[in-house]
Parts: sequence; structure tokens; C-alpha cells
Amino acid sequence: MSKKLPSPVYTLKCEKYTPYCLKFYLDGEILYVGTLSGEILVWNMESNRLKNEIKAGTVCIMTLELLTKQNQLVSHNKVGEITFWLIDGIELKLHHRLSTQIIGFCKLALYKTNMLLCKGENSTMHCYSTDTYDKITVFNPHQDDSLGDLMVVKSIADYVFCGYEANIVVVWREDYIVNQCSFPELECLMALDVDHNVTKGICAGSSNVINTFYITDGNLSLDRNIKITNPGVNALQLRPDDKIVAAACWDLTVRLFSWKTMKLLAVLDSHSTGVMNIVYSELSVAFWKAKYMLAVANKDNKITLWDVYNGKDNN
Repeated sequence: MSKKLPSPVYTLKCEKYTPYCLKFYLDGEILYVGTLSGEILVWNMESNRLKNEIKAGTVCIMTLELLTKQNQLVSHNKVGEITFWLIDGIELKLHHRLSTQIIGFCKLALYKTNMLLCKGENSTMHCYSTDTYDKITVFNPHQDDSLGDLMVVKSIADYVFCGYEANIVVVWREDYIVNQCSFPELECLMALDVDHNVTKGICAGSSNVINTFYITDGNLSLDRNIKITNPGVNALQLRPDDKIVAAACWDLTVRLFSWKTMKLLAVLDSHSTGVMNIVYSELSVAFWKAKYMLAVANKDNKITLWDVYNGKDNN
């Protein structure tokens, strides 16, 4: 691990709002923040100022995603409402709202270029068109209730990885199941990510174990068991260049690992209360001269910004 503990380059203070989810705009100049109480905050990354507050509802916004071609921001809240917002500078204009009527904490995922995936009834997953807003299909693993709740979805290329409460990852390709794999040491699987080449993935949950796995034509095989000091990981985020993976942990820290070796590189511990979420910028953030900026949403109404392992010291 790095001998010198990193420090955040800046801290955004959300004052009365608790940030729950984060999304950088593509050019890195805007950071969208979904709050625990239903607002969307628009932060300018050049001035580091809050430029707009949009009241999207009264319940927690769990996910924010970008529809690039449509120039839209999508918000998804805890009671299953999905809202499409037209982006106009720092303004967000309500375009369409649909209700899945599904309550839960599984965040939606973009699928290909014109679809969304989100939790359905029991262990199912629903697929919606971003053009017509209609439900296109239902992904049903047909395993009764043995999988438990759908906890996390990751879509990449033609594959969809579904992590379930029973510590099972089910892999879909198009409309059929390719493989499934069990990770019993996780206790309750809550976080999942997959690299851009679809060759390796990572998952974690309420235990003190993080699992990595190999992916070969959609088939999963266990790679490593990494034990961390304290139990609980609620989010995993691979950096866009697949060199670093960040883990948001229940012990108020964010751990950074080398994706190649899973060596622990750093522990980010400037968080006085729980870490809610983490996100990397897709491109460089010009003001901070950071190739990939890491933003961390904290329960203390703050967002810390980190420029860590962006140079030649990556492993």
C-alpha cells in the first residue's frame, strides 16, 4: 500500500443535501448528484460551485445515467420511477416519466444504445426502450425464489451480469442464460463490476471478502478471494482504463486496488460517516488536470474529489 496517504483535491459541500449517487457529464465539466431526499444537484467542475438544484421527487434517487445520443439524463428512484431529463446547459427539463412500480435498491443499467434494465418482480429483470418508453421484455431466470432479490446489474457489450441476494451471478447474452456462478463467501452480494474487454469481473457484499472472477465467452470461474479488514462493500467501480478498481466500504473508507494484481494501493479515509457511492469520470477533468477524477459521495453531505494513481505509478 502507498506509504503516503492520499488527500482529496477538493471537497464539495452539499449543505442540507445528502448525496447518494453521482454521474460526470462526458466532458468532465459537470457533476450530477442525486440526493437522498430526491433532488438532482448540478455542480460545475471548473468553478466547483453548485449551479442548479432540481426537485425530482421526494424519495432517494438511486441512479443517474446519461443517454448520450438523446442528450438526456436519466434518474431512477427508490420507488421505481424512471425520469428522463433533457440537458440544456445547467438546466434539466422534464421530458418523460415512467413508473415500474417496483420498490428496491437495485440500480438501473443502460443496455446497448437504446434500452434500460431494472429490477422486476421477484428475481426477474425488466427491459425498457429509451425511444418509446415501453417495456420490451422480461428476463426471467425461472428459479423460483432461490436467487432472492436482484441486487445489482452490469451491462457490457452483449452481456448482462445480474448479482442476486443468494450470492449468485447470472450471465445473460441476448435472451438466454449463458452461465451462473456462486460466491458463497460474500454473505449478501451487493456490488459488481466487469472490465471493458469482458475478461474479468469483481463482486462483493456484506462480508469481508471481495471475489474476482475470469470470464470466458460468458462463463465465469473464480480468480481470487481478497480479504479486507472490516466487512461490507456497497459499491465497486472500475476506472475507465481498467487499471484501478475502487471499493466503497462500510468502514467509511474507499479502497483502491490494482486491477491486474489486486494489490491494495491506497485507502481513502477522509470520510467521517458512511460512503454512499463512488464514480470515475469517463474523460479528464480539465480544471484539475486529472485524467480520471474519482468522486466519492458521503453521508456527511460532502463529495470528495480525488486525483489518485493517474500517473506512471499505476500497477
